Amino acid sequence: MVGDNGQERKRARETLSLSGEAAVAQLRPLLSSEDKLTRWEAAKCLAALVEPSCVGDFIEQLEDEYSDVRWIAGSGLIALGPRSVSPVLESLVRRPDSPGYRQAARRILRALSSENDVLAEIVGPVIDVLDYSDAAVVAARAAGAQEALERIRLLT
Repeated sequence: MVGDNGQERKRARETLSLSGEAAVAQLRPLLSSEDKLTRWEAAKCLAALVEPSCVGDFIEQLEDEYSDVRWIAGSGLIALGPRSVSPVLESLVRRPDSPGYRQAARRILRALSSENDVLAEIVGPVIDVLDYSDAAVVAARAAGAQEALERIRLLT
């Protein structure tokens, strides 16, 4: 997945994505490569795997300096579905002042809540403040949404 030939990188990515969970260990080190294209390729492959064990990797990649890597990481979290919501909220509590992360979180939370009215009620107040509010407001709303999700988990 490293090199200048786009077709070869694509083929390597597609081959690895067929390997399933076994490919995760090979791809993780590539996420910290100094080369942004290598990070993008690794994130793209991990997103195609739709492996729950990659949630933490995607959360970390939401801080990447390269917006295309952040976009792919967000797509990976969206593909994983509602199980991604709590880690995204937790990261907003810890890093509420990162504009790139807030932008990615908004996209992820909107996508995941678009098909679940209960989730939309919980994360809607968070989405509402991601663009304009200060970090303390974002952190407080994210923490409140996390608490609401936890209450639901305790009921089931």
